Amino acid sequence: MATAFAVSLGNSMAVRETLRPLLEVRNLSLGIRRKAGRLPIIDGATFTVNAGEIVALVGESGCGKTLTSLSVSRLLPPVAEITGGEILLSRDEGGPVNLLSLGERELCKIRGREIAMIFQEPRQSLNPLMRIGAQIAEGPRLHFGKPCGGPGGGAETEAGLLQRLNFPDPERILAAYPHQLSGGMCQRVMIAIAAICRPRLLIADEPTSSLDTENRDNIIDLLGRINREFGTAVLFVSHDLSLARRFCTRALVMRHGKIIDEGPSETLFSAPAHPYTRELVGAIPRAENRPARRTPPGGGRATAPFLVTRGLSNAYVSRSFGPFGKREVKPVLRDVNLEIAPGEIFGLSGESGGGKSTLARCILGLIGYDGEILTEGRSRRDAAQQAPVQMVFQEPGASLNPTKRIGWLLEEPLAMRGYGAGERARMVDEMLALVGLEPFHRARRAHELSGGQKQRACIGRALMLKPKMLIADEAISSLDVFSGAQILRLFRDLRESLGLTILFISHDRDATEFLCDRVAVMRDGAIVGRG
Repeated sequence: MATAFAVSLGNSMAVRETLRPLLEVRNLSLGIRRKAGRLPIIDGATFTVNAGEIVALVGESGCGKTLTSLSVSRLLPPVAEITGGEILLSRDEGGPVNLLSLGERELCKIRGREIAMIFQEPRQSLNPLMRIGAQIAEGPRLHFGKPCGGPGGGAETEAGLLQRLNFPDPERILAAYPHQLSGGMCQRVMIAIAAICRPRLLIADEPTSSLDTENRDNIIDLLGRINREFGTAVLFVSHDLSLARRFCTRALVMRHGKIIDEGPSETLFSAPAHPYTRELVGAIPRAENRPARRTPPGGGRATAPFLVTRGLSNAYVSRSFGPFGKREVKPVLRDVNLEIAPGEIFGLSGESGGGKSTLARCILGLIGYDGEILTEGRSRRDAAQQAPVQMVFQEPGASLNPTKRIGWLLEEPLAMRGYGAGERARMVDEMLALVGLEPFHRARRAHELSGGQKQRACIGRALMLKPKMLIADEAISSLDVFSGAQILRLFRDLRESLGLTILFISHDRDATEFLCDRVAVMRDGAIVGRG
């Protein structure tokens, strides 16, 4: 679907009239205020987005992509300060206007109507107490004085917009609250909210980073439909180079706050000329590039499986609001049977809601289940006999206490088990070295680390008590291509050095093919494929 869309997009862009600049960013500089002085983040960034064009802004974490996009809409955090440059937006009447010279009242007239933004986490952006229909109608009511989108005679109802954008069952979605929708549908709703006023520029900041393949393709198809039908230009901020190449007509590569390379997406990523762009493309995990395994699962001999699930099932009970609400049992796992060998990296993939994370929670004993789970031949229901299993979660920033230093976080499980201070300090230093962090990182807090460093700290904390199995639940989905590739290699190294068994849960097909010995696919709570 997405490939066909990319072809149709390229054809539609080719026949458009000569593109004119819509957004021009000239020598943009930005810093973060600190007690020790201003920390420069963006250093002279310059680029153009033409009317009706889809442009990718790519680069590793911390290079300044998000702050650049927030600068355009002037939605920067209080500690960020623009120190130089211009951001010019062309207007239908008169010459371009410098957005940096406008006051808050003028900017409010532009946000949503001429420039709209889609953020990475839709559930944090949607109001949990308002129905979806009311949230879609809010922008048009503010800008046009009526609860329907589009200026002048081009207005349409909220339901009409959802139908036009190919939403399933628009009336049900409009009547729902955010918690009643899936993550992918919440992101599609965010795009509808951004598109209802027909903006000329849509800024999408990592809109697909935490979504499975099916939902990701739905989001890309929706953005493409808005581009074709409304003529809206899209600035697509992403660390997914394959997606940027397929979806965008032109790409900008950012490093250390500067645009260091740009060009047509197909040419830029298929035959990169700049050394840094070549590094980015080379970091994409591919099955043909994975190193040969030194030790096969089980040490090359027939061994009993480390993990076995037999007839595993799980369900949750939902109840309608009110004293007479209906009680409904919804199955999540259906007769799941798995065997994972000692020292094996086993991949588990599938669409969101398929039951992958629920299976991980059952193995950890965090939720109840029917059936049987065995590790090393012993039931997981017997806490005293359980083989130790630990978890690495999707969001490393949310997994680490922001008030504590990394050294304290790694020491905490040791202190709970009664280890002495000297022994704890030694084990923390050894663990930092094992996961690729420096000794000085023990004195830092989570917000002082990059995304990849945070995930390394999470892996180190999970390994402090020497588990025999590690469950990695979407451990690289929020990381850039460099950091993700480093974490994948770290998992392989840990398997070789510690003999770890790893259950790797991911919707990234390239990552699972690169890392895993075998892969199973889940759909609707059941295993539907193995290989």
